[in-house]
Amino acid sequence: MQINKETIEQLFRQHYLRMYQLARVLLKDDAASKDVVSEVFADVLDGKTQLGLDNETITSDSPLPSTNAGSYLLVCVRHKCLNLLSRQKMKDRVHHLLKADTSPSILPLEAAIAEIDRETDKYEAILAYMDTELTPQTRKVLDLRFRQKLKYREIATELGISEVAVYKHLAQGIRKLKQKFNP
Repeated sequence: MQINKETIEQLFRQHYLRMYQLARVLLKDDAASKDVVSEVFADVLDGKTQLGLDNETITSDSPLPSTNAGSYLLVCVRHKCLNLLSRQKMKDRVHHLLKADTSPSILPLEAAIAEIDRETDKYEAILAYMDTELTPQTRKVLDLRFRQKLKYREIATELGISEVAVYKHLAQGIRKLKQKFNP
């Protein structure tokens, strides 16, 4: 059952400000907040949203039972705002993906080669540092963990040491590498 226009006007006068303020907090946009509140009232007027005021007597002298109707209208505003934010987030993601898809992804050949050279030099410097500054056991643990992708238990079994020792060697090796290459 639809609510008459007079009742809607009374609801509008009583609850518009709070509804608008909630939308404004959520959306941070005046125009979008006004639109959301208007959509909620349009849905009530069209009968898409039922407020449950059918059994209550409403007269022009007495105020509307604002607790239930007002709370429900605020919930409607919140849902419309969250839906709008969700659609905007999806739109932004699609826009970002399309932008990334159309941007040239191939670097000039010289820039790509220079980047590969920098990464190779860094890798060689790390390997040289590991050979000269780390103990053979720590070097072996790092190699088994990061190159061969073994688990702590597998490394401990292969080297005949405890898992705690494996952890200590990894921690020591990583700490030294970070100190040297990420000061």
